[in-house]
Amino acid sequence: MKGSLGIQTTLDELIALQSDAQPLLWQKTNSHHTRLCGLKQAKQQGRGIDFSETRIYQPGDDIRHIDWHATLRTTQTHTKLFHEEKERPIWLLVDHNPSMYFATRLAFKSVIAAHAAALCAWAFSAKGERVGGLVFSGKTQWSVPPKNRLHAVLPLLKQLADSSAKASEEKDDNSLELAFNFLLQRQLHGSLILVFSDFWQWDPGLITRLQPLTRKNQCVAVIVQDPLETALPQKGYYPISDGHNRYKINTHDAHFKDRYERYAAERLQTLQQSFQQLNMPVILLSTAEALVPQLKILFE
Repeated sequence: MKGSLGIQTTLDELIALQSDAQPLLWQKTNSHHTRLCGLKQAKQQGRGIDFSETRIYQPGDDIRHIDWHATLRTTQTHTKLFHEEKERPIWLLVDHNPSMYFATRLAFKSVIAAHAAALCAWAFSAKGERVGGLVFSGKTQWSVPPKNRLHAVLPLLKQLADSSAKASEEKDDNSLELAFNFLLQRQLHGSLILVFSDFWQWDPGLITRLQPLTRKNQCVAVIVQDPLETALPQKGYYPISDGHNRYKINTHDAHFKDRYERYAAERLQTLQQSFQQLNMPVILLSTAEALVPQLKILFE
């Protein structure tokens, strides 16, 4: 991760991701096959540039859109309808709590989340979407309301870089809930909300509270994971540090390894079941793999 070694990100790095986001714009729309077809921009019928269908003319229809071929063929006046895109604000929520400052591979989860959010911000803004976001850590929140083009992207990237550099050890077990409260208070409707987090603060008790948000908006849980959080490495002694103290993980103990991996699988299953109840698609984002291929599903 360039000069930061994956420990923190910089504004220059996040700005440079604009070119890396280009492949996300080349995805072909195939709403019948993508698992996240619900993320496709909502459209309504009206005047626009994309042809929708032909139907029988109704009083009030624009006479300039009369389909003369269908009219002559059926002897009934027909008119053409077109897709007209609705405005859809994008909210990118990025978790920078202490648990996100961890990695065994390419970069800290906090850096991966920041880079993923930056790639999405560049790609969505290039599509003409209004992009904003919220970076949260401990009791602190930094928000940028959705705006057109670069008016919100650059301020959001700066907040991501500033938050990454601070690496605050401040902890608040309710930080994720406070981030959701931020959105609930704004009574959003018709927004796309992407949450980049490891969800270690997730509480199934939030399901009921979040239903008004997920009913009125398209919400996606992007679970950022390090490989060590799902499976222990082969037999050996592995050093690990919290920044102050050093420890060793003993993976020679097969019973401990089995219990660890079973717990990890059950935790992920609980998260997925919770988000399924909320009708929130889930994307698993690994710190050990390139980001763009993992994010393409959002733009298919």
